[in-house]
Amino acid sequence: MGTSRDPAAADATTKRPSLLDRFFLFGGIRAVLVIIAIAALGTYLIVHGSFAGRLDYIASGTIIIIIGLVVGIAALRTEYTMITKKYFEAGTVVGKTGRAQAHIRERAKGAVLIEHETWSAVAEEDIQKGDSVVATAVDPDKVTLRVRKYRP
Repeated sequence: MGTSRDPAAADATTKRPSLLDRFFLFGGIRAVLVIIAIAALGTYLIVHGSFAGRLDYIASGTIIIIIGLVVGIAALRTEYTMITKKYFEAGTVVGKTGRAQAHIRERAKGAVLIEHETWSAVAEEDIQKGDSVVATAVDPDKVTLRVRKYRP
């Protein structure tokens, strides 16, 4: 006998990461901190220039913010490219085996250890902590694996 599955529940467990999640994950904390620091400096100059009536401060702050955003976006794109080239060329993770770090219910997210790295994973079936798993696919977010129990 099969069990009925709620499609809405399945969609909720396989939801793509939010923009903020992807920003921190793909860009790395360094790029985020650089953007925040440069934006803060530019904002300070604009605010200070407004109170002091100095147009040169306002112009400098605006230019700094624009340059900071361009540099930050370039850094984010570079880090994203480096991460995806390192891990997600065809066949680098799919088919590799590892161990479940915790109990993962079917279609739920959990963590697995594959090739000495902890990966976010969605289970194709119930997996107990310590079970051997095999990566069957990489989700579109490029950081979540689809895994099932390993059967030699």
